Amino acid sequence: MTQHRINIGNHPPIKQYPRRLPPAKKEEAERLVKEMMDNLIIEESSGPWASPFVLVKKNDGSTRFCVDYRKLNEITINESYPLPRIGCFERKQWFSTLDMKSRYW
Repeated sequence: MTQHRINIGNHPPIKQYPRRLPPAKKEEAERLVKEMMDNLIIEESSGPWASPFVLVKKNDGSTRFCVDYRKLNEITINESYPLPRIGCFERKQWFSTLDMKSRYW
């Protein structure tokens, strides 16, 4: 599992409560969470931070599980890194690509 830190300075944790869902969407959300846990995409946590999620219908009719991180994004301190120059890749033997099943998780 990869770990990542988000720089928020000294801001206290933001805890937002889940949005209400109709029963059918609640079942779909539970199924998606179980699928992500089974595939080790997410793990259970009891930290002080919480952001609500939203279910978005994809073009193919399936559902995408999205987390609304707008409040977190507002307090995040941006870190910028320059793009590597093309010359950095001269005479390199290995290149890699990554194809993610659901792109965002």
